[in-house]
Amino acid sequence: MPSFPITCLLDQPAPSETFIRRELDLLRQRGWPLTVRLLKGQPGALPFVWRTLPAADRRALLRAAGRRLREELPRASVTAARLLRRLPQGAALLHAVQHDGTRLLHAQFAGITADLVGLAAQAADLPWSCAVHARDVFAVSPPLLYRRLRSAAAVTACSQQAANAVIACGIPSANVHVIHHGLPLAHFPFDPAREGHALFTACRLEEKKGLDTLLHACACLARRDIQFTCVIAGSGPLERDLHALVRRLSLDTAVTFTGWLTQEEIRAHLLAARAVALPSRRTADGDRDGIANILLEAMALGTPVVTTEAGAAGEVIEDRVNGRLVPPDDPDALADALEELLREEDAARVLTQAARTTIESRFDAEKNITALEAFFAQAQRK
Repeated sequence: MPSFPITCLLDQPAPSETFIRRELDLLRQRGWPLTVRLLKGQPGALPFVWRTLPAADRRALLRAAGRRLREELPRASVTAARLLRRLPQGAALLHAVQHDGTRLLHAQFAGITADLVGLAAQAADLPWSCAVHARDVFAVSPPLLYRRLRSAAAVTACSQQAANAVIACGIPSANVHVIHHGLPLAHFPFDPAREGHALFTACRLEEKKGLDTLLHACACLARRDIQFTCVIAGSGPLERDLHALVRRLSLDTAVTFTGWLTQEEIRAHLLAARAVALPSRRTADGDRDGIANILLEAMALGTPVVTTEAGAAGEVIEDRVNGRLVPPDDPDALADALEELLREEDAARVLTQAARTTIESRFDAEKNITALEAFFAQAQRK
C-alpha cells in the first residue's frame, strides 16, 4: 500500500500503552514516514512557542481556536482553559507540519491531543484522524466528544464499545472504524504448560481495574486454604491504598507489588502464572476498560484469564469457552473462578487453546496493521 508522511500526537509516553508503541513500530517497519510528537516528556516535547509561526499561520490558528473557545467557555470551562494553556504547543505543531511534508495528522486519544490536532489541521488545511480508546470516550460528555471529533476525517476505535460511544455522540458511523490492537504473535509463542500456583496481573493501579476486588478474592482463597501467590505489576493513584488493603487482609506473604515491569519481565510472569486476573469495573463517571492488553498477551501465550464484562472484554472472551467472565465487584465469584483454574489443569488448558485461536484470528498484528493502513489512506483522501 502506498505510504505518505503522518504526524502522530501523543500526550506523553506511558508504560501501560505498549499497544500504541507496537503499532507505531510496525508502521515504520512497513515503510511509513511517521513522526511522533509529544505534549509532555523529555526529550522531544513540543515547545510552548509562537515566535516561529508565520503571521498568516498564526492568524489561521487563532481563528480556529477562537471559534472553539467560544463554544467551550460556557459549556466546558476546564477544557477551554486547558486548550488555551496548550495553544502555544498547537502553534509549534502547526509550524512543524508546515515544514515536514505531513499529509495527515493523527491524534492518539480524544482529549487535548485531539483538540490541538484538530486546530492545527484546520489551520494547515490538512485532514486529521483520531484513535479513541476508553476513558477518552467513556468518561466525557457526548456533546464535548462530538465537538472534539466532528472535524476529523475518520476515527478508529479499539473496541466496539468505544466505537458505539463515538457514534452515539453524533459522529457518522461511516467515519468510525473498529480496528483492534494486534500482537506480534512471533513474540508470543503459545505454551500452555504451567506449574506452581501464581496469579498475575499488570495494569495501572486505578479504580476501574478493580484490584481491591482481586485482593478480597485473594483473602477468600486464603480462608479456603488454597495455595497461591499473587503478583501485581504497575503503579498508579491507588498504590498506597492497595498496599494498606493488603496489610488489613493479612496478605503480606501472598501478594507482591512490583511496580512497572519491562515487556520481557511481564512475559516471564505470564509464562509462570496459572491465571491472569483483571476484575474491571465501571466507575461513577462512566470510565471502564477497553480490551486490556494484558488479557490479550495472556491469551496468546497460553495463560487462562479471568475478567468481567464491565468493559469491552466481553467482545473477546466468552465465559468457559476461551476464558472466564465473572461479575464486577464480586470477590467470591472471582475467587471461585481462580480456584477452579488453580485446581483443574485440564479445564484451564481447554480455555487456553480456544483463547489462542481467538488471538490468531482477530488480534494478529500483521493482519490488523493492514486495516490501519487502509484507515489512514481513506482519512487522507477526505
